Amino acid sequence: MTMNNDLQLFTNGKVTIGDGREFTRLIGGFGEGNSTITDKQVAELLGYKDGARHVRRQVNENTKHFDYEHDIKDFKRAELTPTLIKLLISLGYAKQSITQAENIYLFSKAGFLLFLKFAEGDKSVELYKNFIEDYFQKDAENVIMKQTLQEEWEFLKEQKAINYGRAICEQDELKRLDLLQSVEKIVNRIKDIEITLSNEKLIKSLQPEIALASTLIDAKNAFDVGVFSKVLRIKDLGRNNLFAWLREKGILMEGNTPYQQYIQYFKVLPIENSYTGRTDYKTLIKPNGVKYIVKRLIDDGKIITKSVNEILAELESVA
Repeated sequence: MTMNNDLQLFTNGKVTIGDGREFTRLIGGFGEGNSTITDKQVAELLGYKDGARHVRRQVNENTKHFDYEHDIKDFKRAELTPTLIKLLISLGYAKQSITQAENIYLFSKAGFLLFLKFAEGDKSVELYKNFIEDYFQKDAENVIMKQTLQEEWEFLKEQKAINYGRAICEQDELKRLDLLQSVEKIVNRIKDIEITLSNEKLIKSLQPEIALASTLIDAKNAFDVGVFSKVLRIKDLGRNNLFAWLREKGILMEGNTPYQQYIQYFKVLPIENSYTGRTDYKTLIKPNGVKYIVKRLIDDGKIITKSVNEILAELESVA
């Protein structure tokens, strides 16, 4: 079981599930731009009382199922640099637990799905399907944590000066060439970091447009509640009243996010408010949610003048 010791991880915003819990999305560890999730996050998501220890025990009892290159990685097999330790602490790991734990696992999407299958069963995979889709999505606008990059930039600047000085003083020609090659690699990495840092302000300024674009993309597979209510044309059931009805029926919570058992019917999008700086959430209805809500409306005695297929067809034409 070989493993690349160079674990480059970065944060990329938050993912919120139906019950309001937030999870920090991580990028890296399994290829550039790929999302990954820690054993602590898995334990929190699944509500394990003994936390990450439960996840590690399950993995250790089923190691034959996991590919240590593509499914999981172990932080304790990698070089725990100060930057990596700082990131783990920011994710809720205690410094003592980082030191004392025999394993700290990192899962790719494939590894997380595999863990769910043998630890929780296929039903759990379906239950957490929306979380999996949202958390492991690959965005073209992956924003790397500036503080971490700034620290790496400063460290590499220092290493560049040290290695260059050593190369000048080195009398062994082969060793001198190795040092100069390392300086070249450091210079290239510094350039990449500087480009990323300079682009960050541009990405931040475009965030409202990015959020709007995400909304429009997702609208192909989910529908605005206001549009849905207009298509239904049911008396006294406009956007606000429909939201109120969904809350009254115990489908949505306050804030209009779905309860866990109904999360499969909705798409919850984080939208950054450019005026307040906070993140708001937009709740959309998925096609399977349309069918479910229409059935509940029928059961509740509301007048439906169209079939579900007619409603879906009209919604798709509006989107």
